[in-house]
Amino acid sequence: MPHLPTRRDCLSLLALPALGAAVLPARAQSQAPAPAYTQPLRIVLPFAPGGPTDMMARAISKSMSQTLGQPVVVDNKPGGGGLVAFAEVQRAPADGYTLAFPSILAVTNPALMPKYPYETLRDFTPVTVVGFIPHVLAVRTEHPAKSLADLVATARAKPDSVTYASSGNGTSAHLAAALLASEAKVSMLHVPYKGAGPALTDLLSGQVECMFLDTNSAIPQIRAGKLRALAAAPRRRIALLPDVPTVAEQGYPNFDVHGWYGLLARAGTPEPMVNLLHNAVRIALATPEVREQFRGAAVDAGGMPPAEYREIIRNDLVKWKTLVDRLQIKLD
Repeated sequence: MPHLPTRRDCLSLLALPALGAAVLPARAQSQAPAPAYTQPLRIVLPFAPGGPTDMMARAISKSMSQTLGQPVVVDNKPGGGGLVAFAEVQRAPADGYTLAFPSILAVTNPALMPKYPYETLRDFTPVTVVGFIPHVLAVRTEHPAKSLADLVATARAKPDSVTYASSGNGTSAHLAAALLASEAKVSMLHVPYKGAGPALTDLLSGQVECMFLDTNSAIPQIRAGKLRALAAAPRRRIALLPDVPTVAEQGYPNFDVHGWYGLLARAGTPEPMVNLLHNAVRIALATPEVREQFRGAAVDAGGMPPAEYREIIRNDLVKWKTLVDRLQIKLD
């Protein structure tokens, strides 16, 4: 005799469509398309065309275009210590299509400018460091100081007798030398210039004693025998100057100054888009073409994850704020 469906069987059959409906959203979610860019991206550069910063942005943009499947345009917006570029990014939607390419000014200017309109880690989302440009403390080859200890000894014996140049108040060269003087507990005289070019000219002619120079500017003069490198500013030795000891190695373990350039998106940019950007930069930095361009400009490639870049920014904000407040450094 055929089996007749019971009341329980009928209720089970009626429940099947509902069960299927409950499973479908989870299955559809697991098969959701990966995030992707669907229109051109823009990197807003707070510097004029030319120079190592412009080179870095343009070097990675070609590879990023290939990885992301969309054009990546570099847009130069100099002015205001990076504020013009930051304003461009803040006016754009928080979707990862408009990016800032800041320098260390993003962590020094908040300390130097009482009414600075942005909080870097509140208003922007770190993507990654694109490149590091190390600095080196140099004197002309005729200078009597053969080491950092010699220079410090002179400054200690005759306060303010050692002059140091910079490209202006609040620049990385100024703050690096001020930090060194603070760590060594000596007084040196700051001589600010309107740009790195005039400062380097007077360093070479002996008008000033020393200067923290980026490797892009320093290495050609060192190789030409016009400058002597006394110390590297980063905690690790500079790859292109392996025989130059760091400031930290020479008795000042807390000294660590690094010039960096990276990518910031507007705060609120979805994490999947930030990760796409980070991956695209990482791929670009690994290409032989970009590596060769960076090597020729004495730039160390970055590429660390967003969380690590965030920590670099956080630490630098504290370091420079502490120094600026203690020494009461002000912009002109």
